[in-house]
Amino acid sequence: MNATPRPRPPLPAAGWRELLLWILRRRTRLRVTGDSMRPTLAPGDVVLVDPRAFRHGRIPAWDDIVVARHPQQPDLEIIKRVAIVEADGQCLLLSDNPAAGTDSRQFGTVPVSALRGRVMSKIED
Repeated sequence: MNATPRPRPPLPAAGWRELLLWILRRRTRLRVTGDSMRPTLAPGDVVLVDPRAFRHGRIPAWDDIVVARHPQQPDLEIIKRVAIVEADGQCLLLSDNPAAGTDSRQFGTVPVSALRGRVMSKIED
């Protein structure tokens, strides 16, 4: 039986509220460099990230798009989708395009403490 991936909703375009939060330094800007999140995000796309999303014990929700420290390359930030949040706070992070890049299938689960923020929106050209 072939499993067909379900279509993902598009990431919302950055509206005036998200842009204002960025100006007020409540959002950070990040440019996508790889193909691992296609078709949701493509190389060159610019996203706004909420760096406070997982502070004070907050955990990600299933299907959130997050920025995390790569567990094997701590200087590298990766953008992935949350597939599972385990009771112990470990997250299974997956690429939308599993043929490109690495994800939890290669490096295992990551702790919530490795999450740098939640991708909130995309800045449209």
